[in-house]
Amino acid sequence: MSLSKKSKFIIGLVLVIAIGGYLAYSYTYKPHTAIVDMEVAFTGTAKDFLEKIKENPESWTQGEKVVELTGVITAKDEKGISLNESIYFQLEEGTSTQALSEGQKTKLIGRIIGYDDLLEELKLDKAIILK
Repeated sequence: MSLSKKSKFIIGLVLVIAIGGYLAYSYTYKPHTAIVDMEVAFTGTAKDFLEKIKENPESWTQGEKVVELTGVITAKDEKGISLNESIYFQLEEGTSTQALSEGQKTKLIGRIIGYDDLLEELKLDKAIILK
């Protein structure tokens, strides 16, 4: 049984589309990496990191950079915590701030999402409180 050129072309085209669709789906819907599994770019105090980011904010806000900072809680709400009045951590979904109080020293890990030069405020998300 012989296939015509048209049939071979259609079968080949369907295979290419199927493989392309699978690759696009796999790339688009790849699993998220947990924040604790990502490489930490900086570990230290919130004050030291603020000085470091002021020198070259572009290098820290490009790509996914994770930092681990220790500082004093200056404000808190249901969704996040402010450290040293200049760093806002948006907490991971399901994390509670009830056990924390203002003035308490704490350690957090989070992903940098932006730095505001005018207000000199750093914003992080996916934050986790470390014990």
